[in-house]
Amino acid sequence: MTGEVIVYGAGGLGREVSQIVMAMPGARVLGYVDDGVPPGTERNGVRVLGGAEYLDSLNGDVSVVMGISDPDIKRNIFDKLSRDPRISFPSIVHPRAIVSEYASLGRGVVIVSGCIVSVDAALGFGVFMNMGSIVGHDSKIGDFCSLMPLAVISGNVKIGERCLIGAQSAILQGITVGDGCTVGMGAVVLRDVPDGATVMGNPAVAKSGSEGDVS
Repeated sequence: MTGEVIVYGAGGLGREVSQIVMAMPGARVLGYVDDGVPPGTERNGVRVLGGAEYLDSLNGDVSVVMGISDPDIKRNIFDKLSRDPRISFPSIVHPRAIVSEYASLGRGVVIVSGCIVSVDAALGFGVFMNMGSIVGHDSKIGDFCSLMPLAVISGNVKIGERCLIGAQSAILQGITVGDGCTVGMGAVVLRDVPDGATVMGNPAVAKSGSEGDVS
């Protein structure tokens, strides 16, 4: 990816994303868009340009990179921005990430330094991979998912949309994780996870009050 981009979100994750863009040859961050930070605020040498309405005021095409990890918030923002045909969502891959030439990346994917995406893995629209996370061969990660640092997805895993996979968690090969799930920090997932469930521990079990049980 080359050219100029705007990072949506000026929080900690957005600032990390801006550093990824700066590490890519030929890429440049124009600024942040953030609805909760005053325009003109500077974060690590990059200015906040305004809120979402700033994008409406621009003439011509614009590339936006998401700096938000919450899957539901991320989906809502992507859905809104996707209505504007001028806005595109490039995939951002840190030069020190390893991505197989046979992997498939959807629009708006962000991959941080130290990540690995293996052969024939597929990442959906808006997937975020934080530092050191791994996606094994033939695994499918659904739209708007976020993988936190050092999360390990083994081979032939299927993860639905809008899932949050916690730091240092691990998912056994061949497992299916449903839509809207949360895998807690350090969890070891050995069984399929139904839609909407939150699982924690080693071995991972459903948190009380979450939807469904780990079967």
